[in-house]
Amino acid sequence: MGKRHALVVGQLAGVWLLGSAGLPAAVGVVVAAAFAHSPAGLVGGGIVVAGVFLLVLWLIVRATAAASVLGGTTGRQVWWVLLVLGFGVALWGFGWALTDEAGLGVSRDGALTQLCSGIPFALVAGVLLRGWPARLTAAGTLVALVAAGLVALARSSPALPPAAELPHDPPYVVSVPGYRPTDPSFGGVVGTRTFTPTDPAAIPQPRWITVLAYARQYAVTDPSPCGETAYDSSLRIAECTAEPDGWVYRRGVAEHGYQVTSGQSLVVVAGPLVVDRQVLRAAAATVHPASPAELTALSSEGEEGVFFASSPGYIPRKQGIPPGVRLEPADPAASPQSVVIDVFADLSENTCGAATCTAEPGGLLYRRTDDTHGYVIARGHVHVYAMGGLRVDKALLRQAVLDARPATEEELRRSLPPPPPQPRNAMSRLRDWLRG
Repeated sequence: MGKRHALVVGQLAGVWLLGSAGLPAAVGVVVAAAFAHSPAGLVGGGIVVAGVFLLVLWLIVRATAAASVLGGTTGRQVWWVLLVLGFGVALWGFGWALTDEAGLGVSRDGALTQLCSGIPFALVAGVLLRGWPARLTAAGTLVALVAAGLVALARSSPALPPAAELPHDPPYVVSVPGYRPTDPSFGGVVGTRTFTPTDPAAIPQPRWITVLAYARQYAVTDPSPCGETAYDSSLRIAECTAEPDGWVYRRGVAEHGYQVTSGQSLVVVAGPLVVDRQVLRAAAATVHPASPAELTALSSEGEEGVFFASSPGYIPRKQGIPPGVRLEPADPAASPQSVVIDVFADLSENTCGAATCTAEPGGLLYRRTDDTHGYVIARGHVHVYAMGGLRVDKALLRQAVLDARPATEEELRRSLPPPPPQPRNAMSRLRDWLRG
């Protein structure tokens, strides 16, 4: 009994060692031959590897013949060699693909790869041992390992982005009561950068007035009472109403306003529908070619064809393309930005800049500019800001900067763009099948 036990141990250890040390080396030989772009070398390397495996397995079964049911005649030993090699390689390939698809990390650990590579060969040899207890033990172990692998595969997800893709300095995220982040990729409630009120009615509607000039040579004549109209104007297809003094009011889907004729230019004064009609008319009545001083104030020196207008409660800004003037509310609290919150982290040590700053207890710095206010606090090597428009509650900004924290790895992975579609393989289809 002691001798037979030693033969069993020797046989299983031998085939395990062959799979553990020999198989990774054989794979390396085949891969090297493939990269050499030599078909003859690849075929030759494969034949040599197969021959070495067959020879070593035959020597193992010859030395431990009494331990196996196929250890008698030479013919039965050849069958043993073919079964152990064939089923061992098949199970090894299946296990390698399954553990990779399930994300178990076996192939990324050299020691674990060495340990596990020989297990399929040892289990196949165990099924061929003498005595039902030994065979049932080997078969049961094989079934248990396959079942565990299938369960892990069914519960796994497609590969997550590697940690190398995650930022070393994660953004600071926070949840702000009554607000939602404009970027929902961190979960929809928690976010970073821009936050807007969850109630759309709390956001002031934009109130601006544009003063844009168009050349009359490109004008079109529409049915009365519209008359001559600038072709590229936002009011080109608006409904027209003639007023008693001859002015023509134009109302479109999103904008309304007036058009003023000045020399060879058609000057359109328009704004969103929330801007009062009389405000637009009064602004149109002030239209005139911009003076050098007005152009300088707009940083539009040297530009031609710019017309200027004014309106109480509005300040002029430069309009880019087409060139012109944009009148914006003088009160920062009247703009949509007045209720917006911006949460971010900055490496700069110049936390105050051109703002007015006041130190408060707890390492907080209250920071105010002409149209924003908020708090700054140092967190390690970065400064975290929670800045908002003038209509945002000061206490809300204070709590936001205190609650802000670095995004977790799970949140960062969720915020990354989805990986490109991966080609479907047998293991991914098996996972889908297992999930039913």
